[in-house]
Amino acid sequence: MKKTFTLTAFVLAALSVCAQTESWTVYDENGLKPLYVANSEQGEMSVVEFSTDHVKGMHTSGPISSYPEAELVDGKLVPDYNNSWSGLKTQALSSDNSVAPFKWVQGYGNPVNIDKVAFVERETGGIPMGKFYAVWDDAYYSPDGANGLPTNGTYITFTPSVDGTMKISAWVNKGYREIFIVKESGMKALSFGTDIKISGYITDQNNDVEEGSPLYGYMKYQDPLPMKGTEGNDPYIIEGTKDFTAFVYLTFNVTADETYFVFNKSTQIGFSGYEFTPSGGTGIKDITASGQDDDNAPIYNLAGQRVNKDTKGILIQNGKKFINK
Repeated sequence: MKKTFTLTAFVLAALSVCAQTESWTVYDENGLKPLYVANSEQGEMSVVEFSTDHVKGMHTSGPISSYPEAELVDGKLVPDYNNSWSGLKTQALSSDNSVAPFKWVQGYGNPVNIDKVAFVERETGGIPMGKFYAVWDDAYYSPDGANGLPTNGTYITFTPSVDGTMKISAWVNKGYREIFIVKESGMKALSFGTDIKISGYITDQNNDVEEGSPLYGYMKYQDPLPMKGTEGNDPYIIEGTKDFTAFVYLTFNVTADETYFVFNKSTQIGFSGYEFTPSGGTGIKDITASGQDDDNAPIYNLAGQRVNKDTKGILIQNGKKFINK
C-alpha cells in the first residue's frame, strides 16, 4: 500500500506541476513596467507585447482619439491623435495591504473598427453647413461580430499555445460600459455566467465589518458580480456600475492558438495583468522540479482575494495551497 500511495502521489504531483499557473502584470517593484512607452510616431498605434511560457499577448493605445468637427480633407476628417499611456494607477483594498492593492494602466482611444467611422455633414434647418462630424455607431463592436473587431484604441489580446484557463484583472469605467471577450475566429462575444466567470469589487459597495478592521471602509469582494440583465447588451454590463467603477477578475477557458480580444465598448479598459493555467498534464516526461515555482507569483486567500506574502492562514500560490503562520 505504501508503494502504491507513493506512486499515485508522484503522478498527481506531476500533473499538478504540468498545469502550473503562470502570470504577468503591468507593474513590478519599481512601478509601471518600462515596456509602456508611447510610439514616437504620433499617427501610429502604441503596442506593448508581453508573454509567459504558454501565452503571447499585446496591449494597445491609440492612435486616433477623436475627430474634431471640420471640413473634409481627401474625403475624411483630420483626426486628433493620442497613443500615450495613463501611467500606473492604484486602488487600495485594505488599510494594511493585507489585501493587495489593485494596480492598472490605460491606453487612449475607444476600441473601434476605424474603417467603419462615417462622416456626416452638419445641417441647420435643412441647409448644409459645410462642416462634418464623425458618427461612430457602426464602428463599435456588436456581440454578433457584425461590425468586426477593434483596429484602433485600447484593447488587449491573448493567444495561448495550449488549452487552459485565463484569469484577467481589469478596471472598468462607470457609465454601464459593456465588457467584451471575443474569440477572433468567430468574432462573437463570450457569454457571462456560462463562458465567463466574473468576480471583483465595485466602488461604494463596502465590507460589512466593524470599525477598526483593516477592511472597514474598503470595497467588498464579490464572487460572482451580478450582470445588469438579459436583454440587448445588458448581459455584458456589470450591475451597479452606472455611477461607480469596478475592479474585476475575468476567468474563462481558452483554446490553443486562438486569439482572444478583451475591451470595453466606448471607453478605455484598464489592464492589470493575467494568470494562465494550462489544462491538465501531458505526461511524466514533462515534470519540472517544484523548485521552479515562481516566488513572485500572485498570492490569494481562499476567497480568491489577492493578498500580500505576510498574510496569515491558508493561501494559494502557483496553484498550490500552503499555510502561512
